[in-house]
Amino acid sequence: MLPRVVAMMPVRNEENRYLAQVLSRLAPLVDVIVAYDDRSSDATVEVCRASSKVDVHLGASPLLPVDEAVLREKLWRLALLHEPEWILALDADEELEERAVGELPRLMDQSDYDVIACRIFDFWKSETHVRVDGPWNPWNRFSPIAVRVVAGMPATWPSRRIHCGRFPQAYLDRSTFYSHLRVRHYGWARQDDHLRKYLFYRERDLALAGEVRQHTESILSARVALEPWLDAKPAPWLAGSGEG
Repeated sequence: MLPRVVAMMPVRNEENRYLAQVLSRLAPLVDVIVAYDDRSSDATVEVCRASSKVDVHLGASPLLPVDEAVLREKLWRLALLHEPEWILALDADEELEERAVGELPRLMDQSDYDVIACRIFDFWKSETHVRVDGPWNPWNRFSPIAVRVVAGMPATWPSRRIHCGRFPQAYLDRSTFYSHLRVRHYGWARQDDHLRKYLFYRERDLALAGEVRQHTESILSARVALEPWLDAKPAPWLAGSGEG
């Protein structure tokens, strides 16, 4: 029997973005999707409730603009109520590529490692090309996207208003499998969003560090390196399995 997998996802004003698509493609990979609505002002909650796999919870007041770590901890505790063996964390504009249907269950049905890390690719001003230049570098590092739940592990996050991580800090020291599965991130796919998001991150940089990071400044750069998104072959260890 495959392990029980629960996904957790913060949502906020996602009605006319990628949420419906993300939920539809995530559903076959997990047993339950726990969504925490951070006080949306649109029909995000209704989009969540349209999926039979989603357990949506309504926040009492907006947390993401104030303290992301508090939001992530609340979401984690809600996910634990479903007694998962693994917890998968994605945002409302992220999805694993299609071959995850064949590969992710195998990555979790083992006892050698407790964390799965993947590379995240940002689609840039389109849904066909990803950004890969130096100042914009999420794609060339691995980010934990799933952890095996370990009894007794402390569930605390670093005290950060933003970019606090998807999982409790203690899990980041567990044995990790660096998977060649990729995450598609559509948060930068619409050009109209870029200035708004730049101003958001610029404000956070100034408040937290007193200066604007190069990464933030590069959001509005006129010179970026883009590559077309290409489908990848199944993992070598799936060769001959009939899965693809």
